[in-house]
Amino acid sequence: MRKLLILILAFSTFLIAEDYKYEPVANKAEYFMGKFNKNKDMDDLLKWGDKFVDWMDDKSAWDSMQTAVFTPYFSDDMQRVDYVWLNLWPSSSEQYGAIDQWLREGGSMMSSLPVTNERVVDVWQWAISAPDGEPGENGFVRFTECTLKEGVTMRKAFDVYMDFAKKAKSTGDNMGRKMMFPSSGMGEYDFDYIYSLYANSPAAYGKDVDNFGENLSGTPEVEALDATSECTNGRSYSTVRIKDAK
Repeated sequence: MRKLLILILAFSTFLIAEDYKYEPVANKAEYFMGKFNKNKDMDDLLKWGDKFVDWMDDKSAWDSMQTAVFTPYFSDDMQRVDYVWLNLWPSSSEQYGAIDQWLREGGSMMSSLPVTNERVVDVWQWAISAPDGEPGENGFVRFTECTLKEGVTMRKAFDVYMDFAKKAKSTGDNMGRKMMFPSSGMGEYDFDYIYSLYANSPAAYGKDVDNFGENLSGTPEVEALDATSECTNGRSYSTVRIKDAK
């Protein structure tokens, strides 16, 4: 029931947009998590990723997809997963159009995977900000699980995040931010949304963490964030870009 209420809140956006300052633009994501097969490692997964890009090259259904692979870096359980594979889509129509082709034509690619997926999560996302500039060889991302405080709606939280992101940017911040709403594959959970904070490189991430302490902590925008939700269970990953959207 909690998940149903969260999705209703998330996708009532267009019915009540006049009551809020900003209007979210939703996109889709697929998160594949699991373990390397016997005698396989991240190098094998990245090589498979190159083959996957070649396989997609003449298939227009995949043109709008972006793909990255995550490696756990800070976690309370480093043995939980070996990797996270992320596919990003502008819409469900494009996502499921590609899934349709994958089910019909992707058997050989699937059988050659050097990993075993143990969880696959379908996610709606609201983008808050995105880093300027080109991504580095390795990116960095942090996820936390967030619970809204009493009386706060999902749309109100989005407005507060947007105001904070604008304030942060004015101080030199270059972080990307998203609110994420799992819709399938997550199982039962006791939070309202996942907050994603990411940067073009680990060095850029660290710089913006310091910028928060030096220029943002204690500002009205941060106080508004603290009054909106409580976020816990942080975990961080290094990232490698596999495919850009065409």
